Amino acid sequence: MKRIIIKEGPVVFLRNVLVMEILATAIFIAISFLTNYEELLDTIGLTHFVHYNDLLIITFSLFQLFYILGLFFDWYMKFFEIREREIVRRSGLLFKRAKSVSLLHIVAVEVTQSPIDRIMRHATLILEHDNGRTTRIQNVAGYEDYVEMIKQTIDNTLKKPMHAKSLQMFLKEGEGLFLEYKQTLRYDLRRQCTSKDVERAVIKTIAGFMNADGGTLIIGADDEGKVTGLKNDYETLAKKNRDGFENHLNMLVKTMLGIKFANYIHCRFDYFDDNEACVVSVDPSHKPAYIHNSEGKEEFFVRMGNSTQPFSMSEAEEYIKTRWK
Repeated sequence: MKRIIIKEGPVVFLRNVLVMEILATAIFIAISFLTNYEELLDTIGLTHFVHYNDLLIITFSLFQLFYILGLFFDWYMKFFEIREREIVRRSGLLFKRAKSVSLLHIVAVEVTQSPIDRIMRHATLILEHDNGRTTRIQNVAGYEDYVEMIKQTIDNTLKKPMHAKSLQMFLKEGEGLFLEYKQTLRYDLRRQCTSKDVERAVIKTIAGFMNADGGTLIIGADDEGKVTGLKNDYETLAKKNRDGFENHLNMLVKTMLGIKFANYIHCRFDYFDDNEACVVSVDPSHKPAYIHNSEGKEEFFVRMGNSTQPFSMSEAEEYIKTRWK
């Protein structure tokens, strides 16, 4: 692939200068309490050659010049290079430094904006690693394009491939530790209307797979493994097709679990006996996935056997200690 170069914007340099100015001022004020500058320079013997006030101006000016040049070159020579399988942070003028992170370990890409970023139409990109650490690329112009390129790079070259099994093979297998069927995503067949409870049941299963060893959810099949189709769900959506269905599922994951967990689900659609089903492959997550209920409380579920089990907070705490060491 063609390498992608991302450079942090000038606000990062200006921020560093401002911080250094504050620190330098504080240091010089602190020193002034310990000694008199004129006596100090006179002791060194410099006042014999240059007037004290002129020497003071020259000293402070040279000090500012050197640290501003140092900060400038540190900012100017630093950039991020995204390759096929890694992101590399390069820096240094005389002594080149390179620190790389495998894209295999990038699990989420977030965007944050300060008030200044919004005015400049810049943003900070936060790449979250599977070990909880983050890589921050600050004050990036054209951030929307970079986010899209990073996500495509991860999806196209590093993400786990879709489960190789066909829909028919899943239907023969039957529900178990790594497989569950749901007839609908949001349509309540008994009440014949959309239902938040039906949506929650789907997200509960997805969260249970994430908190265990992953799995596959078939939406559009009943408990016996018979494909009943997605027509009822399609009719409830503004966009009555696969795209609308997948967009709504992604929205539910982002809303109820969090945007960081959207990368763990992969959807594909397949037919059996002229009826359509959605095959949702779920990867195990890099950290606990909690469902946020309507009351704003967090709930924790784990896939166990052929069902998804709720854990109390104390049970979840013990489970988390052993699973995410």
